[in-house]
Amino acid sequence: MICAGGTGGHVYPAMAAVASLRESRSSSGDLNLLWIGSVGGMESDIVSKSGIDIEVIHSGGLVGRGFTGMCVGLWKLAMAAIQAWPLVSRFSPDAIFVTGGYTAAPVVLCGWLRRIPVAIYLPDVEPGLAVRVIARFARRVLTTVETSRKYFKKHNITVTGYPLRPELLRDRQVPSSKARNHFGLSHSRKTILVVGGSLGARSINIAALNSGEEWVSEGAQVIHVTGKLGWNEAQIIWNDLNLETKSNYQLFPYIQEAIGLALRAADLVVARAGASCLGEFPAFGLPAILVPYPYSWRYQYSNAQLLSKSGAAKCLEDKDLGRDLTQTVTRLLNDSSELIYMSKQAKSLSMTKAAECIAEELVTMASEVSR
Repeated sequence: MICAGGTGGHVYPAMAAVASLRESRSSSGDLNLLWIGSVGGMESDIVSKSGIDIEVIHSGGLVGRGFTGMCVGLWKLAMAAIQAWPLVSRFSPDAIFVTGGYTAAPVVLCGWLRRIPVAIYLPDVEPGLAVRVIARFARRVLTTVETSRKYFKKHNITVTGYPLRPELLRDRQVPSSKARNHFGLSHSRKTILVVGGSLGARSINIAALNSGEEWVSEGAQVIHVTGKLGWNEAQIIWNDLNLETKSNYQLFPYIQEAIGLALRAADLVVARAGASCLGEFPAFGLPAILVPYPYSWRYQYSNAQLLSKSGAAKCLEDKDLGRDLTQTVTRLLNDSSELIYMSKQAKSLSMTKAAECIAEELVTMASEVSR
């Protein structure tokens, strides 16, 4: 099988599905995997560490880049198709699995020309241009939520939920007291988890740090994951906080291995509204304050809207963080009944068998061709 597609946050659901696929096929030993990623993409390290062979091709976006940017993007896509053809031909997969993005488009085209079945998984609520185009060539379209069905009216749709990595599924079973002990947290204080993203969300980082003294004075404690790009600036602000706040405000650049424990320890999370919020926060029954990234088309707004309409989250505009974040968090921490309600609503959205469901769909699709 070939995996290809989105970089960034879309790598993790694909890896979760692959982990389940590997587990299901471990006894037969007949699973061969190749990952096709983009030149300069962050997925290279993640995929390589998992022991999957990876090849890279060029990719380029088309939307919102102006005429010159669109021309460059088209040239990169043409180059990618030329690069993808020999990779697909040589590997000769039984199935291709993609999670969207412009890297996937040339791979899917090559697969379609060779009559290789394609399954596409949509992590977000709403598909972008690349997914809409790719879906025309897909034998199966898999989505995180039922709401996405309306965008693929003429396709074979299966709603799977958002696939969680094995370590997250493991950590959601850990007692919250043990998770708090891992971080040296108090058991009597409410815990706020602030996630700036893998690379950093400057507006969230600064707004949270500026709110830290009030949150701590209200009896809360904070785990703040800044992202690598936001780390240095966040440290400077953190150093100016008073001693009591510092003792209850933990700052990390990145905690990939322990993020599940942080989710389990938290009573409330502040984060962007990337696709992972649709799976990870509900799985942990975690109320959320979501701040959609304002420059990511409508993806994050659609994700945040789904959770907020269900009662599992509150949505804040990025431009209003400095004004609204402190009070919104403080109000929720002082309203236990609302936190309990939001947690209940989040749990109602959880679909923890998503990875297994995707793996089953891929195996079925591949076996249909081999008959």
